[in-house]
Amino acid sequence: MTSEARSAGRIPMLDVARFLGMFLVYYGHAVERIMYLQSPVATAQYKFIYSFHMPFFFLLAGFTLAPEKSRLRVGRFLKRLAASRLVPYVAFSALLLGLSLLFAGHFPLLDLTKGEGYLKGLWYTLLGFPLFNVPLWFLATLVVVEIIHFAVGRFLDSNLKIIAAAVACYLGGYYLTLHVMLLPGPTYWLIPEAPVSYAFYLVGVLMRRESVLIGGQPRWRFLAGAGLCLLGVVLTFDLNQGPFRVFQAVVVVASGHGNVLLFPLTALIGSLFLLLAARSVGANRFLMFLGENVLILFCLNGVFYHYFNGPFADWYVRTFPDHWAAVTAVTFGFTVLSLAACLPAIWLLKRYLPQLVGKPRTKGPLLPRLVS
Repeated sequence: MTSEARSAGRIPMLDVARFLGMFLVYYGHAVERIMYLQSPVATAQYKFIYSFHMPFFFLLAGFTLAPEKSRLRVGRFLKRLAASRLVPYVAFSALLLGLSLLFAGHFPLLDLTKGEGYLKGLWYTLLGFPLFNVPLWFLATLVVVEIIHFAVGRFLDSNLKIIAAAVACYLGGYYLTLHVMLLPGPTYWLIPEAPVSYAFYLVGVLMRRESVLIGGQPRWRFLAGAGLCLLGVVLTFDLNQGPFRVFQAVVVVASGHGNVLLFPLTALIGSLFLLLAARSVGANRFLMFLGENVLILFCLNGVFYHYFNGPFADWYVRTFPDHWAAVTAVTFGFTVLSLAACLPAIWLLKRYLPQLVGKPRTKGPLLPRLVS
């Protein structure tokens, strides 16, 4: 553990990186709605962010994997997986379902003016695509990825095996998804996308195994490295011209990866950019706090995705020009306000319902421990 590590054993870089990635999720979903209104600037920003931000979260999940998790008994592993992943998935899907009964929102692929729309939404949610809280697709895919790693990870006992497995999973998954359309049909927990996601997960496992970026270095080196990686993303993200699905951009949830080489290249450079940027920040307590509670921010993003981002985009295009400075400044401000609005919810959920937000071993005032 380095001098930057907290006494609780958390690694500051990883907590800060979680927050930086989540900032991009909030920003990306907001700028996506401006893109829908025919904004070329928002479209370029959307493509830039989506070229790496979701692969980064799978890489980060592998980086933060506790080694002892792979040694659990099958029953205990599945119980912990259900408590830490499926409980938030169900709870926050139910939250948005409840809100949809009270307020009209933006629910793609659902006609909630009819009862059939709710039945479809419930059915798809059970099949692993949460139409009432679309951002939760990441949790659904992560469940499959973690099951895969529990099954095979114990056999990946060398760097060479990890690299070989990552390459095989990526190439196999990439060519599989060229022939499997995830949307708008049933997704079955996004299983076709899981091998590609698992490849990035294994990159994170390898980085943690080799303690990449964990050791002490002068901060200027991390800043310089972050700057070079950011330049690398700027230079490569638009070289990827497809084939895509849904939009002319990487959309992992729809298995739209684009070029077989350029997609992982940009995704890995962008992921390294976020890690280096986080490492250069150091142990900022507020950002670490947000990163430590990133699951809550992630689950609450559905509220903004379905209810607030659309009105924000409508207001933006009526008020401001389609200029990169305006799009960036206004969307940045909206993202900050959105995250700030989540702070009371973080406190309330951690205080009263920690079991629903990834802390199943915590005994709360309203619910008992879900796992021992």
